[in-house]
Amino acid sequence: MSWLSDALEMCELSEKVEEHLLGRGLKESTIASEGMVAWTPTEEPVPDIMFAKHYGLHGESLRGMVVCPVWSPKGSVIGFEARAIDKKFITDYRLPKAAWNPFWLGTKGAMEKIWAGGDVWIGEGLFDKAALEWAIPETDAILASVTAKLSKRHVDFLKRFCVGRVHMVYDRDETGRRGVLGYTDKTGKKYWGALESLQFVGLKCRDVVYQGGKDPGEIWDVGGVSAVKKAFPF
Repeated sequence: MSWLSDALEMCELSEKVEEHLLGRGLKESTIASEGMVAWTPTEEPVPDIMFAKHYGLHGESLRGMVVCPVWSPKGSVIGFEARAIDKKFITDYRLPKAAWNPFWLGTKGAMEKIWAGGDVWIGEGLFDKAALEWAIPETDAILASVTAKLSKRHVDFLKRFCVGRVHMVYDRDETGRRGVLGYTDKTGKKYWGALESLQFVGLKCRDVVYQGGKDPGEIWDVGGVSAVKKAFPF
C-alpha cells in the first residue's frame, strides 16, 4: 500500500461531510464504495515533497475537506479529488502511478458494470456523476473525467474495457461543448473532441443533449430526483 492509502484509511466520514454529500445527491452506497472521507492530517509527515508543498507536511490545509479517492482499474489508489464544503474550492493530487493510469472519479464502483458490458456515461465532476446515478440504468457505469476533456489515457481505457456505448454528458457551456465536439482555434489549429477521439478508436458514442440546467449537478440542485429523471429519461 502507498502512504496515501494508509492516510485515507485513518480518515473517517464526518457527519458534516456526509450531510453535505447526501444533500448534493450522493447515494450512501456510492459514498461507501468510493471510500469518501473527511481529511484528517496525518500523524507523521508525508514523504511526498509536492504534496507537502501544496497541502502541508501533514496535509493541514485539507483538514475537514471532502476527499474522494481516485482508483486505478486494478483497484489501487492513484490520487484524490478534495473539495471544501463551505466555499468553492476543488483540488486534486496524483501519485506517480497516475501517469500511466486514467484519472477518473468513480472507477471503483464502475469496473464490474463495464466488464459486464454496460454502457459508460461520462460527466465532468463528482456531483454530475452523483446526479446521473438517479436516472440511468443500474447496469450502466458512470465516470467523471474531472475536466471537460478526455485524455489519451481515458480513451485508451475505454477502448480496452468498454464494449457498450459511451454517452458524453459534459456541461452545456462552451468548455463542455468543446470537450465533446472539438473546436478550431484562431490560428486554424484543430482540437479533437471526445466524440472524434472515441470514434477514431472504434467506440460507439453519442453526445447527450439535455435541458434543465448547465450540468447534471445543477439540475439536481434545482429539482432533485424528479428533475434529473426528467432531464435524462431512460
